[in-house]
Amino acid sequence: EKQKAMAESQTWMAGVTKVALVYPKKFWNTQISNTGFPSGMGPAFQVYDSSTKDGSVAALTFFTLVSTTTTTPTTTTTATPENDSALADECATQIHTLWKHFRGRDAAKAYSGYHVKRWPLEAYISEDEKPTRINPHPQPVRALSKNEWGDRLLFAGSETDRMSPGVMEGAVGAAMRVVRDLQESLK
Repeated sequence: EKQKAMAESQTWMAGVTKVALVYPKKFWNTQISNTGFPSGMGPAFQVYDSSTKDGSVAALTFFTLVSTTTTTPTTTTTATPENDSALADECATQIHTLWKHFRGRDAAKAYSGYHVKRWPLEAYISEDEKPTRINPHPQPVRALSKNEWGDRLLFAGSETDRMSPGVMEGAVGAAMRVVRDLQESLK
């Protein structure tokens, strides 16, 4: 049962390339930053404010579905691991274009650093190096959270959570479940 559930389980964000743009200071507010984008307007389909709570880091993180070529209204960029800089520039151009009515939009192109994580290129995360869609958000699969070998083998990970599989909250929930199970077994 567990092997079947594991084989059928897909990491819903496995096809996403994340691009984080770091800025000298925050120029946006959460009303415009935590949003989805219309399709065909650039590489990103979603952006969120990934700044630290204390304000020591100002950053925007973009979710992109990058295939071998990304076409925006301004350019066509071949998206390869060697070309992360171009992908970062495309994301900055995209918000500069889409936030045309926002007074601080010119700061969008003035990022001071970037980080790119191409999940589709991770062998144990994604089954498709050139995704054209995102896997559906997972539903809880009880078999993934069941302990094995007389409660001596416990499974934790975002997809094993019974409430929020596939997201950060699920990873935390699964870890808390395993800690509770361990504490119970040590009594």
